Amino acid sequence: MGQPHSTASSTHNHLLTPPITPPSHSPSHSPRPSSPIQKFYHADLSHVSRDISPLFRLVDPKTYDDIIRNSKYQLPADDEHVDRIQLRHLIFRYVWQGNFSSPVEEKLKKGAKVLDVGCGSGSFILDVAPHYPNSEFYGIDTALMYPSPNDSGIPRNASFSQVDIVKGLPFDDNTFDFVHLRFLVQYLTEEQWNEKVIKELLRVTKVGGWIEIMELDLIFYNEGPNTAKLQQSTIAYFNAQNINSIISPRLSQFLSSTSSFSTIRHEKRCTPLGYWGGRLGEFALIYFSMAFKNMKKVLPQFMGINGNEYDEIVERFNEECEECKTYMKTFKYWGQKC
Repeated sequence: MGQPHSTASSTHNHLLTPPITPPSHSPSHSPRPSSPIQKFYHADLSHVSRDISPLFRLVDPKTYDDIIRNSKYQLPADDEHVDRIQLRHLIFRYVWQGNFSSPVEEKLKKGAKVLDVGCGSGSFILDVAPHYPNSEFYGIDTALMYPSPNDSGIPRNASFSQVDIVKGLPFDDNTFDFVHLRFLVQYLTEEQWNEKVIKELLRVTKVGGWIEIMELDLIFYNEGPNTAKLQQSTIAYFNAQNINSIISPRLSQFLSSTSSFSTIRHEKRCTPLGYWGGRLGEFALIYFSMAFKNMKKVLPQFMGINGNEYDEIVERFNEECEECKTYMKTFKYWGQKC
């Protein structure tokens, strides 16, 4: 492993990932006995039904059924303190019922080299590495959010470095069996994705190794008028930074155009925002509500309104998500290098 580059975090970093503390209580999400969706509740799945409402099945039956069928992961307890990146990690680990979709389980058990690009606070590696002691995990990020080398909580098979992938990765060609990247949409331009990032991911991945990318497009479905204002203004703000916050269609094109994958798979999953979606929707709404509150640093001026007006819009966003049964989508792409 070479010496990593040291870079400063960009000015808009973490605008959509503010600190979050889940509430100390939440209302019951079970429907009335007379509800037509009552049939989806079963006594042996009571812990699952608290986390995800059968109302969500009407939006995304595939995701709902997968969660009910697998139920390998649960959301945090209501009184558990969870930091900003960790909450996001737990939300989407629950939505996808796993930390990765690539078929690398057996390789990780035997021993593999894994790179997590844009590792943030290290939540992915800290969760996965202890389960695969024969593998080595490397986390990189431009921001110094990850644990320090002296942190006793770091697994023996994990390490973190400050690296900017746009400036190149300090690793030899064909180093890693599995390369993982997620939630960098707000930091990278399309040119950086296509000309730098994907090429570097391919360079350091072994032939036969897997690359997995997960991203969240800034689109809300079933949105109310204030939600639409926040969405449109945030998209416009990032467009002004030359950043496309609806990147998933372009990622598919970029990956396919390389001709370096023997196979590429693509899947999307929905996430509810609001109590209507169970505790999953509650936590997701907390995350995005706090994200927009953090965007108060830049959005009001960009929208041409004052801070009080912006606060009112964010408050209405919370109400509209419940009224309109708002949801959003995340996308995964995973492919094997040939």
